Amino acid sequence: MEKWTRLLVFLATWLSMIALIAVLVRLTFYIQHTVLLFALSTLLAYALDPVVEFLRRVKFGKYRGADVALSRSGSVAIVFILLVAVVIFAVLALSRPAIHQVRLIGDPRVQAQYRHEAVRLLGEGDRQLALFGVHHSVSDYVKNPSTLPPSIRSVESDVERSTVVFLGALAMSLGETVIVLLITVYLLIYSAEMKRKFNALLPASLLSHAEVWEEDVNRILGGFVRGQLTISILLGFAAAVACAAVGIRFWLLIGLFVVGASLIPVFGPYIGAAPAVILALLTPTHFASRLVAAVVLLLVFVTINEAASKVLYPRLVGRAIGLHEVLVLFVLFAGLEIDGVVGVLFAAPFTAIALATVVHLYRFWLNLPDSLIFSHEKPLPTELNTS
Repeated sequence: MEKWTRLLVFLATWLSMIALIAVLVRLTFYIQHTVLLFALSTLLAYALDPVVEFLRRVKFGKYRGADVALSRSGSVAIVFILLVAVVIFAVLALSRPAIHQVRLIGDPRVQAQYRHEAVRLLGEGDRQLALFGVHHSVSDYVKNPSTLPPSIRSVESDVERSTVVFLGALAMSLGETVIVLLITVYLLIYSAEMKRKFNALLPASLLSHAEVWEEDVNRILGGFVRGQLTISILLGFAAAVACAAVGIRFWLLIGLFVVGASLIPVFGPYIGAAPAVILALLTPTHFASRLVAAVVLLLVFVTINEAASKVLYPRLVGRAIGLHEVLVLFVLFAGLEIDGVVGVLFAAPFTAIALATVVHLYRFWLNLPDSLIFSHEKPLPTELNTS
């Protein structure tokens, strides 16, 4: 009877939790933008927290017999000063080529050159399709967009409106970046205090289980963010170097685009390869044949992307979230369907946290000794609140 009573209590608790989560999810629709800002701040805080902890534990000698070390606030201040210095250095170093490349994109003569080359390539494609009985003149559509079918023109207008909305949101996001950084500072400074207060509310029987669960969540979120950022920066650098070596004039802009696209796990880097291959077909390169340049660039992107997904991702991210690549793909597509790009960004770590939570609850229900799910890994020190 005791076993069945515990089962009924467990099921009732789960149903109550599901009902509470459903209510909270319903309420978050009204404040979803605020929730997104705090979620991004939390991920950034997890990425920076090990550096803050490292600085806080450094000893700078002794004063009156006591070790001299930085406070957590001082460590946070130093980390953000270094972060701002790195950003300023990067902007100063890359601003000149970036501005030059942006001006090239906006140059009407360059645009006319690209349009002419696109018409030529599409004309060749039309002739090849005609050999198979497919008679469509895509090149004429590029020459005269008014000849496009009404259905395609409506899609084109929708894309234009979406682009305007996206640019407006991008401009607004620059201001919100400051808000995200401020929230991150508060989380890094007060996370230890918030964690202590949260744990103080728990009964003694749950405290040890909660601390182990918190450690697992710290490992999942921290490892995911730091690993994904590292992979994105390395892929962006490799893409920029590859494009410069091939002779693509917009190597820096492509590298920055690849950094942003690579934040989407698994298939994000392949999205970043698309503009590079297109530009290799439309612009002069170091190769005599543009087709050869495009094929070489495509092979380079496939190589670096496969190296990242097969070598870097399992080491830097896979161990942190503990999910198989097939499951990661599934949750990414599910996240894309649920909430677009935002869903893709948060799908993998949230799924890993949900699975870890289920494992810990199962152990608690069976009175099993609780431990880290990946106990063979040494967890990174952190003070972040995981409630």
